[in-house]
Amino acid sequence: MKSCVEYHTRRTATHAAKSVLEEEGYEVRVLSRPEKKPGTITLIAWNRFGPLFICVRSYRSRYHHCEDIVVLSSLQGSGRYPGSIQYWVRYQGGWIRYAICEGGAVRVGSQDDVRL
Repeated sequence: MKSCVEYHTRRTATHAAKSVLEEEGYEVRVLSRPEKKPGTITLIAWNRFGPLFICVRSYRSRYHHCEDIVVLSSLQGSGRYPGSIQYWVRYQGGWIRYAICEGGAVRVGSQDDVRL
């Protein structure tokens, strides 16, 4: 039986990402009421290497995330987040991951690095 990851809504994408992180050995907390504005952190994960702040999105088309990356880049530069910030896009049954830097984002892994 499949879990909620087969659906493609904002909420289930967050919980699917949570499951992926837990399989990778992270402790994960979902923010109780994530806002729907660009660049909102939806998951906080941590392991022995430190915290990871993640913005999770689900899109039907591939190129709708520029505004999120601009906001997340400014958060990375603010110094308010002690760990890494990542941006995960649920797209066509897989995940596209980006590591956020002060000037933009760098893709992590390949398009099918995590396929559900």
